[in-house]
Amino acid sequence: MINFLFIILFFLNATENPFNFKSLENKKDYPLYGIKYIYDIYWGVIKVGMASIEIKDVVEISKDKYAYKIEAVAISSSFIDKIFKVRDINLGYLDVNMERSYGYFKYIKEGRYKFIEYMYFDYEKLKITGKKIKDKKTTVYEGIIDENYFDVLSSLFYYCNSLNEIESEKKIKVHTTKKWDLQVINHGIVSLKLDNKKIKAYKVEPKVGDEGIFVSRKGRSLYVYISNHDRIPVMLEAEVFLGNVVAKLVKTEK
Repeated sequence: MINFLFIILFFLNATENPFNFKSLENKKDYPLYGIKYIYDIYWGVIKVGMASIEIKDVVEISKDKYAYKIEAVAISSSFIDKIFKVRDINLGYLDVNMERSYGYFKYIKEGRYKFIEYMYFDYEKLKITGKKIKDKKTTVYEGIIDENYFDVLSSLFYYCNSLNEIESEKKIKVHTTKKWDLQVINHGIVSLKLDNKKIKAYKVEPKVGDEGIFVSRKGRSLYVYISNHDRIPVMLEAEVFLGNVVAKLVKTEK
């Protein structure tokens, strides 16, 4: 169902997607390809939807430059749709060597809030190009990219793969419609109970402000719980206007 909805939404907005990277034939040679994390989303004890994060493809950016195509989707349940419908799609293009991102694409639809945004990082020409469409208003972005940057979605995988257990704070250079340092605080290992199993996980707090993977609210907390064993994001907890929304990992596919 998630993939079907994604195809429909993506087709409707295809003219606004600037990426036309070629898919690699030998993508199975890349270790992260095909990984998919599926989450149930709860508001309190009420299940309100589902989400997934997947390494959807491996693509060629330019000669000898390749990237993981990451896809994140969040969909509210049919019951919640009547109150607050959510259809969020995010793409991120993470260099296979975890060195940088090559850009991102967002389609965000939460209640009456809706926008499309994308940025392309052209390191060969040292420039960025992008666009945001919101409330029938289009904003075009152009600028210089002078060093390696990550988009927010790619920074999640980068952090998980570079997590240092003794490092209490890390800063990641992020580029959205602006350049900024993403501060990530590691609060240490905590115990969680997921699917009747007890696990140990790092509780980390990325200070994303209003630049989250999905719609974030400035000043509200976001925590990501990363498994101590295999560095998988097993739970996300976000503060909303009333209480918390929690995404719990229910299935991993490869």
